[in-house]
Amino acid sequence: MSYMFEVLYKSPSDARREATISEYVAPFGGNLTCREEPDVIGIGPVCLTYEFDDLGVAEQAASRLRSRGEHVEGPVDYGD
Repeated sequence: MSYMFEVLYKSPSDARREATISEYVAPFGGNLTCREEPDVIGIGPVCLTYEFDDLGVAEQAASRLRSRGEHVEGPVDYGD
């Protein structure tokens, strides 16, 4: 079973911020599996989806990002 959470931030895209988020997630074994841009007119957030093999580890990674001020939704069961 897989678990995932989403990190959302206000557009515009910020490659440096995304790299930092991924660096914080990497030690927990999370993989970036999806990246969504705002809609065509640029309204909405950038959404990064990270997938994990273990719920407890996903919760730890989400907690670490929240402590840095990131908006994290989840983790939830991603399904198989």
